[in-house]
Amino acid sequence: VVLVTEMASSLKVWVTLLVLLCLQCSLLLHSENISRRKFMEEHHLSPSQDFASYKCNNLMKKGNLSHKLSHMFIYISWYKIEHICVSSKWNDRYRNTYIWAQHPIKTLTCHWEKLNNYRETRSYSYIQFHCSMDGYVDNIEDVKLIKPPFN
Repeated sequence: VVLVTEMASSLKVWVTLLVLLCLQCSLLLHSENISRRKFMEEHHLSPSQDFASYKCNNLMKKGNLSHKLSHMFIYISWYKIEHICVSSKWNDRYRNTYIWAQHPIKTLTCHWEKLNNYRETRSYSYIQFHCSMDGYVDNIEDVKLIKPPFN
């Protein structure tokens, strides 16, 4: 009887630990999806719209970014962003590392001026991205301007 009671209590402990581990994993996955989604919402400009039609005043207000003094948007397809962290093996991803884009990307940088207005700077740049632990872009780390701004 004592042996059965000890086994039952041991089983309860293992089940509890397993449930806690599963909850922690699901929270981690959910938070990584949020960082990836947040990156796209805050930085991505879709090529389905003309680059010149994007205006800083509208983007900064729409994206709830009006508290920032400066912010960069990138004009690139979501497909290319999704594949920045893919390694040379097609089914493997870089994790928690920095990757420079292989090709220049059109950027729109918004600089706060006065009276709720933003000055726009458009350019071509090489961008260094951070690949998160789940292997997707979650941040812009560095920028190298290669062509002078155009407006």
